[in-house]
Amino acid sequence: MNKSNSDTPVKFKPDYKWPKEGTEIICPKKNEPLQLQKDLPHYYGKPWWCHHCQWQFTSEDLKSKDFCQLK
Repeated sequence: MNKSNSDTPVKFKPDYKWPKEGTEIICPKKNEPLQLQKDLPHYYGKPWWCHHCQWQFTSEDLKSKDFCQLK
């Protein structure tokens, strides 16, 4: 019997690194502040939300050259 996939637990909440509360970052594309989400047990998204791009980001995403290059 093959148990390789059935015994592996599924992780629903990724281990994103949350910045300190009060941290502020500006969207380089829209020059607007990003919203820092609260790190709640029932929240499964990424820490940063750009209202104008309608997208979530991690701190690593923000360091990327293609940050906010959404069409």
